[in-house]
Amino acid sequence: MIVDDSLTTRMLESSILESAGYQVELAASAEEGLELARQNRYGLFLVDVEMPGMDGFGFITQVRSDPQLCDIPALLVTSLDTAEHKRRGSDAGANGYIVKNEFDQTAFLAQIGELVLR
Repeated sequence: MIVDDSLTTRMLESSILESAGYQVELAASAEEGLELARQNRYGLFLVDVEMPGMDGFGFITQVRSDPQLCDIPALLVTSLDTAEHKRRGSDAGANGYIVKNEFDQTAFLAQIGELVLR
């Protein structure tokens, strides 16, 4: 599942993942993502950090505290490229941190492939 408030980012990530053979669902907010996650089983959460309301760190913290969701891998995707933000992501329980301005499609798909089985 892609959780991102930016329609453009959701569509880009979705297109890349679907082209690689993944089934993708979209959520426009962390709150919507949590609601969907509690209704369906996903192989991975791809989560934006900066969103109105609950941010990506909060989303992952919620997922990690839920016994039904805690084992699902989660990657943060953000333009925030500081050691502090990466530490916060790790502390929240993220399995990885993708910086948007360093985006590489091959590395992106490889990172996802390591975390999820199709």
